[in-house]
Amino acid sequence: MKVFKKIMNAVAAVENCILVVSTLLILILTVGNVFSRKVIHRSWSFTEELVVAVFVLITLMAAALACREGELVNLSLVTDRLPRKLKKPSVILSTVLCIIFTAILFWFGMDKVITQLENGKRTFVLNWPEWIFWSFVPIGSGCMILHFIEYCIDYCTDKIKKEDK
Repeated sequence: MKVFKKIMNAVAAVENCILVVSTLLILILTVGNVFSRKVIHRSWSFTEELVVAVFVLITLMAAALACREGELVNLSLVTDRLPRKLKKPSVILSTVLCIIFTAILFWFGMDKVITQLENGKRTFVLNWPEWIFWSFVPIGSGCMILHFIEYCIDYCTDKIKKEDK
């Protein structure tokens, strides 16, 4: 179990680095494009493609890190009122349902990546292969699945401090 936790800590560290670099990239591209439009009177047409794709990556990576803390999909209106002995089963059920949804997201993301690899579809402005940008979906959903499992294990083994104790 300690090995799994070390691996998950490393995954989370990589996700944090991706988030920092991606956010800086979006900041630089957006500010640079605004500066270019206002001062040089030329727009960087490639920024829209990159910013939209990187926003998808940021959204999925941030969602994965939220899964790690059990904060992504958490409507506690019902679960907070459950008796203590029903809380673990509710977390397990919630985790299973979230993993099923995220696995479907992973499946369709991989299908899209494979289809674009086979078709050789490219982006309009940068002329990059589109599968590169679509690969963010299965990568992010794979990280989410791992973190859902991690949270459930931590919760069920009492490694997470619960408010109701």
